[in-house]
Amino acid sequence: MRLFEIAALAALAVAAPAHAADLATIDCVIGKLKPALQAQISKDVTRNMGEGAAVRPTYDPAVGSGISVAAKECANANKWSEAALDAARVYTLAKLGLPIAETFVSAQGFEIGELESQFDGLPEDLRNRPLTTADMQKLVIASVTDEAKQTRANAALLNKYFLFLSTVRYAAWQFSEA
Repeated sequence: MRLFEIAALAALAVAAPAHAADLATIDCVIGKLKPALQAQISKDVTRNMGEGAAVRPTYDPAVGSGISVAAKECANANKWSEAALDAARVYTLAKLGLPIAETFVSAQGFEIGELESQFDGLPEDLRNRPLTTADMQKLVIASVTDEAKQTRANAALLNKYFLFLSTVRYAAWQFSEA
């Protein structure tokens, strides 16, 4: 009889569907970051947004390690899977960088609401994964209807902005599916 109970419990454990991470907990990581680390992220994102298109964004090594430590604490507290932990790390940097990117594109005369609408107009399968270079290029071109704003500098700036927005959205989706 005892053997059947153990076999039944084992079968239930295997047959039970995995539970996705609770999206309400994803901002846990941001809440665990020390103010000095948040300031470093802000400094790095600001510098990256101001640099030209040919310059790959860089971050102080403390940024990656600090986000990883905070994400692991949240993963342990909330019982996240490894996939959820990874998505939360990616989400955190993008979520903190997005308001800075918005400031930069607003300063060039772009309306954040219109840019978000352009992004939201993409098919769901595109919004739920990293955008390809071709997808990003089409999105940037579609977002700049004013001929006076059709410059390489603006294209590079919008590319960086959409990278943050896209990352926030797809990382949140990946987290909720993990």
